[in-house]
Amino acid sequence: MKIQAHRLFYIITFIQFFMMEITGTTLILFIMNKGFSLQYANNLLIVLFISILLLEIPTGIIADRFGRKLSIVLGFICYLIYAVVFMLTDEFLLLIFAQIFGALATCLQSGALESWVVDHSDESIENIFATSSSVMYIAGFFCGLLGAVLASIYFVLPWMISIICCLSLIVLSIIYIKENHHSKFIKRGEVVEEKSVKKIIGSSINIILSNKQLWVIFIVGICISFSNSAPNSFQQPRFVGLSEHGLWIFGIIKTVYSLFMSLGGYLIKKLSKYYDDTTILIFSLLMLGVWLTIAGWFNDFYPVLVSFLIYEIGRGMYPAARKIYINKRIASDYRATILSLDSAITQIGMCIGLLVTGIISKNYTDLTSSQFPIQVSWMICGIAALLPIALLIKKEPQRQ
Repeated sequence: MKIQAHRLFYIITFIQFFMMEITGTTLILFIMNKGFSLQYANNLLIVLFISILLLEIPTGIIADRFGRKLSIVLGFICYLIYAVVFMLTDEFLLLIFAQIFGALATCLQSGALESWVVDHSDESIENIFATSSSVMYIAGFFCGLLGAVLASIYFVLPWMISIICCLSLIVLSIIYIKENHHSKFIKRGEVVEEKSVKKIIGSSINIILSNKQLWVIFIVGICISFSNSAPNSFQQPRFVGLSEHGLWIFGIIKTVYSLFMSLGGYLIKKLSKYYDDTTILIFSLLMLGVWLTIAGWFNDFYPVLVSFLIYEIGRGMYPAARKIYINKRIASDYRATILSLDSAITQIGMCIGLLVTGIISKNYTDLTSSQFPIQVSWMICGIAALLPIALLIKKEPQRQ
């Protein structure tokens, strides 16, 4: 049975996001349950993102040289190793080992899956990425509450579900992802000659150096990755601590804000009919920066919750807006390599953000600790999201 490329992309996106988010819902709390502080949890995330930084370019070249399918399947296999090790061990060094495989999984999939669908689908780029964002957040709606409920019973249960999802993705990818022989490329139906690794690297560098808009989006990515660091890692202790309820409350919150993120993806579809991609990207940055700063300022459960939910609309808008912006400006032949470079560069912001906010929150050891370090971290991250807007205001004509 043949499945259209964009439909298969949506199916894989749904299962993949479900696989990651069912554990991500309680990841920080899971690490703390293993006996580590919030700073140690941040350090593990730093290992992950530094590994991504180092591995993105080589893995992007694998996808461009040897085929997207191989890269995607290897990525899911690496995630399987990561999940099994992370689930079973309480040793910090083994958790670091698991994070390296988690980074490999991210790198092998990041540019490859996007490149494959763009090259093999007749759907518009705007529709592909706006729809996939909505699909992700629908998956988040289901796995948010489920992950919290399962973790409240036994912390390992979400990881078991994640492993099952990963196995299904490996099988699905092997059977249904189709591409021509790995020595050639497909460019919207056109077969392109084989590219050597050296030529891929050289041409990718030339494209980047000649396109200032790519440098702008790289800088935007660094700032937003920095901005995402504290809200990603601190939202679990923030809401569970403020609510004074059990772990289940975060599952409900995660489920609700998945709907808000889905709304963000939907807004991108609507806005793309009336505004250019640069303007839409600016809108998403404003939503992120303003509302995260407000969420950091408040320290009561409901004001924080409301402002954070609005912030999540921006979180739903940004990935689709960013993907549309960058995919319109790079050639198909080198798409995976450049997308991997983009992902690698943006990890710099995440690593710096985790380091800075980890130092700020080093005294936060349990849910009864003062929320002040988290408040400061969120406000700093909110301001970081607003900084690159000035770079986007002066835009250049689009390059295909």
